Amino acid sequence: MNKTDYKSKSQPLVSDKELLVRRMCSQDLFGCRTEMMIEHAGQEYRLRITRQNKLILTK
Repeated sequence: MNKTDYKSKSQPLVSDKELLVRRMCSQDLFGCRTEMMIEHAGQEYRLRITRQNKLILTK
């Protein structure tokens, strides 16, 4: 069998759906802080990490 006869059976590393969704680690977003402001459609939102290590988004 030569190289042209070989057919790869490998699967893509991520699915098409995963390519459309951006995944980020919260530590990368927050750094050493526990709160950040997000602007969306002219509105400001506060995203914070609670003492129980949960995320809370408020307007």
